[in-house]
Amino acid sequence: MKINGTYPGRQNNTFIRNNVLSVELYYPRNSPVKIVEIGLTDVRAADSIRVKYDFERDGWVIEQASIFEWEGDDDELEADWQEVAFVEAWGRSGVKLASYHRHRDS
Repeated sequence: MKINGTYPGRQNNTFIRNNVLSVELYYPRNSPVKIVEIGLTDVRAADSIRVKYDFERDGWVIEQASIFEWEGDDDELEADWQEVAFVEAWGRSGVKLASYHRHRDS
């Protein structure tokens, strides 16, 4: 199932396959879409996270908010998103992956 973008052009590629929602940020340096926000609605509460690509560090930044309540007259809802994790772009390739398999199989 394909989910269309909200503006013209191939700016994002989002689809569902085998119970996985796949989102591709299509050239985010040149696109209005630069961040994916992921939330959970269920009986178990969880904070939303944001995922974006950091081209200077060459990896994925995961952020979490720290403010969840605002005054009724606030014009902007500043959630104070802060980095909580960084994932290298190729963190599981080469030697690291071979090391993982040796550790896992022992």
